[in-house]
Amino acid sequence: MTSPTARGVLLDFYGTLARATHWFSIEQALAEHGYALDPAARDRFFDHGLDGLEHDEHSVSRDHYTAWQHERTLAMLTESDVHPDEHDLIAAKLREGQSTRVLEAYDEVPGLLADLRSRGLCIVVCSNWDWDLHEAIAEAGLTEAIDVVVSSAWVGARKPHPRIYAHTLAAAGLEPESVVFAGDTWNADVEGPLAAGITPLYLRRDGHWPDGTCPHDEPRGRGVTVGADLTAILDLL
Repeated sequence: MTSPTARGVLLDFYGTLARATHWFSIEQALAEHGYALDPAARDRFFDHGLDGLEHDEHSVSRDHYTAWQHERTLAMLTESDVHPDEHDLIAAKLREGQSTRVLEAYDEVPGLLADLRSRGLCIVVCSNWDWDLHEAIAEAGLTEAIDVVVSSAWVGARKPHPRIYAHTLAAAGLEPESVVFAGDTWNADVEGPLAAGITPLYLRRDGHWPDGTCPHDEPRGRGVTVGADLTAILDLL
């Protein structure tokens, strides 16, 4: 349990603060062309296969980062046996589909963040996201509720790499023993924070997509607090 002198909360974004209620997915784009995505390829190029990676050379600017994303998309399409002549068209559909995305905060989040701020806590987002994390937070209507925002795209290292936690704590002016980290991915939001000396809260929301990084059927057995929603963070403050 954290000290009663807790000064801040570090929060993952997607799956923790907000989720997509509409998103034109790579699966949809491929289905329109008669293909199916290789799940192993997706994981390797865009999901947990990237966790812990350093990518400083791609974090020089937004242009560098989006070019890297495009390269990964084409490599994923290649591994899914998509004909090369269709690569650029499918990639363009994905970019266009991004404009139809709808991100919404989970029901308890706005009120909870207001409560945490009323307690004098610094509200910090630390996310394995793309370059446009500020825009995503704004889509979810949470900009005014958050004090510090850190994306792996800007840092050049993805959770659970230790650099991103150190960067986030420094940006917020916080010490590891004075914060709680809440998130829905075991390796990025539990193992990484623990290694950094931060107390974690592991979210297991009802109906949430499976977390392939969690090797434990019952995470409470590891001495980690598990919550059905973000209000469980109050038990650690």
